[in-house]
Amino acid sequence: MAIVREAYKALEAVVGARYLSDDPVICEGYRSGPAGYEAGTGYERVMTKIPGAVIMPKTTEEVQKIVKICNRYTVPYVPYSTGFYGPRSHPHIENALLVDLKRMNDFEFDEKHWYAVVGSGVIYSQFQEECLKRGGYVVIGGGGAQASVIANLIGDGWSPLSHRIGLPHRRILGTEMVLPDGEIVKMGSLAVGDDWFWGDGIGPDLRGLLRGYTGLRGCLGIVTRMAVKVLPFQPERLQPTGIAPNTTLALPEKRVKWINYIMPSKETQVKAMYEIAKAEIGGAVTKVPLFWRAIAKAECKEEFWDLWLKETRETVANFHIVRVLLIGFTNEEQLTYDENILNDIMMELDGQPRRTKPSDESWIKNADSAGMWLMCGSYVSVDYVIETMKQATEHGPVYAKLKEKYTPPLMPDHGDPGWFQSFELGYQGYSEFLIYWDQDEDTTGVDHFYLETSKMNINHRFYTALIGPHQPMYLTGPKYGPNYHEWMLKIKNELDPLWVCHPPVPFAHDEFVDRAPWMHELKTWESPKEMPYPPWLKQAMAAETKAFRASMKKANAKAKK
Repeated sequence: MAIVREAYKALEAVVGARYLSDDPVICEGYRSGPAGYEAGTGYERVMTKIPGAVIMPKTTEEVQKIVKICNRYTVPYVPYSTGFYGPRSHPHIENALLVDLKRMNDFEFDEKHWYAVVGSGVIYSQFQEECLKRGGYVVIGGGGAQASVIANLIGDGWSPLSHRIGLPHRRILGTEMVLPDGEIVKMGSLAVGDDWFWGDGIGPDLRGLLRGYTGLRGCLGIVTRMAVKVLPFQPERLQPTGIAPNTTLALPEKRVKWINYIMPSKETQVKAMYEIAKAEIGGAVTKVPLFWRAIAKAECKEEFWDLWLKETRETVANFHIVRVLLIGFTNEEQLTYDENILNDIMMELDGQPRRTKPSDESWIKNADSAGMWLMCGSYVSVDYVIETMKQATEHGPVYAKLKEKYTPPLMPDHGDPGWFQSFELGYQGYSEFLIYWDQDEDTTGVDHFYLETSKMNINHRFYTALIGPHQPMYLTGPKYGPNYHEWMLKIKNELDPLWVCHPPVPFAHDEFVDRAPWMHELKTWESPKEMPYPPWLKQAMAAETKAFRASMKKANAKAKK
């Protein structure tokens, strides 16, 4: 059943016919594509649905009216900006309304207090350019500068630049949000006035409601405007060079410089990061996986494999690079001073400098995000750890050991333990484990690895940043917190009693595991006999399960023929 006509007409009255469509071609265009982030996984096949209609509001007031209409007619809706998160950014219920926020592109820069107020449709490329014009900068996530600023800040929002700039929740200032029942809440200093300058406010700090560490994919409301803190950079222009897709930013070498150091061991690698942080130098300090170097050199998939297949487990195990970004924030002399300190640190640890291209493709104004899919077609950062430097650097090797069981279908990386770096000048460490696969192959092993990492984190007592819609809540909930799933349910029921905002998130992964037969063998935890949904959603989820099983039965019968 499509969106009821009464609801459709009411929505059309809000935005006009031009900005509302249930055309099947337009709706299909919003579905997760054939390749990219998490493409080809069982989660995508089972949970991702084509929206029943797409609406494009322009103002907070229009968003509020849309949400109230959805509540009146029990129309499930999903907030959407640039959709980088693939399956998790899209509807999980048939005939849901996709609320595309790209028209909400208002932008205002406060040059006196160094923050900008952005709408949900403003992307990082635009924002960073405005910052650079003024001698400032912000973090660009690894997914690319085409991502929505607000979506990224409430869903991850870090990068190697977080060594100095810090974690994203510290950069969120005054924020305006439409709750799932249609009420508008203003956070931070906006709660008591019209000034956006402060992220805290009178009473509880509600930024945790937006994101925790990694965000809840918009299941608790729609952020429509946000003030974002801008940090001082340096005044020299970063010059775009190259021809698309091989583009880059040429760095002014007297003010901005990358230096790679080959370290004799992982221990000296970590020690160097501690010492650099203690000296309070550098704009970014990160460990580089060996296959990143092959990605950077390769101009096509075939060339990547020509390069990568020459590597072995031994070459990977003995490859220890610390990559440091130096920035002369105040003047050229500061960069020289910082580089002298850096060289003293590396000399004591036997670090050997290596020639590094004076350019940036990834972190200041990202141009190379497509390279993440180059090798196999599909990619995901299966987990992040944000903890102490010691904890973060111990996380990767355990993941690498588990990954051997699922290679193939996962790309062979010879036991590489992932990427780790310094956050917040060494007060925190960060580890990210990346996996790649071909979405046209059998991806059952990808699904299994994803779930088994959750169990591994519990068994090894790793803190994982991906608690939430990325993992089954009834698996991780009793262990982390503890019982954070019960608190999550209470908050969801309080703010969204009808469960119309991106249902069944935050319990979507539990639904996937229960619905997909190939996941049942891995289920070792108890879920409620009935998920805690309102009646309409229970019926909808039962219909989704029935439809999926019917499609599997039809596909199996066709395969036998």
